[in-house]
Amino acid sequence: MTHMSLENVTMKFGPFRALTDISFHIDRGEILGVAGPNGAGKSTLMNVCTGGLTATEGSVIFDGKAITSLPRHVRCGLGIAQTFQIPTLLSSLTVGENLLAGHLFGREVRGESPRISLEQVQSLTRLGELLETDAAAADLLTRKRIMLGAALATGPEIIFMDEPLGGLNADEIAEFLDVVRHVREELGITVVMVEHKTRALAEITDRILVINFGEFVMLDRPEVVLNDDHVVEIYLGKKHDA
Repeated sequence: MTHMSLENVTMKFGPFRALTDISFHIDRGEILGVAGPNGAGKSTLMNVCTGGLTATEGSVIFDGKAITSLPRHVRCGLGIAQTFQIPTLLSSLTVGENLLAGHLFGREVRGESPRISLEQVQSLTRLGELLETDAAAADLLTRKRIMLGAALATGPEIIFMDEPLGGLNADEIAEFLDVVRHVREELGITVVMVEHKTRALAEITDRILVINFGEFVMLDRPEVVLNDDHVVEIYLGKKHDA
């Protein structure tokens, strides 16, 4: 069942087209990867979906309703959350207070308590033993889990993650992907992950969308996308670079 769809979306910044006539859909409950080289338009695409940007042309549809012009906080109230490349935390607060802030914001924009409890968030992100710790003192993996936890605490139905694996080593990547798997399995949340690390995307995603120069290239299962010669050589680099 389609959860969100983009229909002929174009995003212009003056004369520059960051996205050109992009159309695709996201299935409810799937983990979708978004791949492509630097400058391909991946972050722009995510911000068009989450409300950071308003598409110049075309439509963004969520659960059958057009949300193209709605701002980010309104989309959050509808169940659309986002995490960022650089972990955005309330550094003066504890880990637990960061999660609570997400929960309170979710309640504010929804007009009711989020469907996900703080206890669930703490368990899924494995932060239960760190709640009294200052967020500013956390290592990078923990900071990423805090940001994910705060986003989950708003009670989303779909979460967009902008390069969540950046800066992590192989063991940390494996741990973070395990958290994402549990989030999908236990909460049924749709996950969209923009990521350079295509091998990691192949491990966790149901499908991968490839874009380049702001244009749709391919959307299919990981084993199909990453074995397509055109994609591997031109858009993602050689296989061993992934």
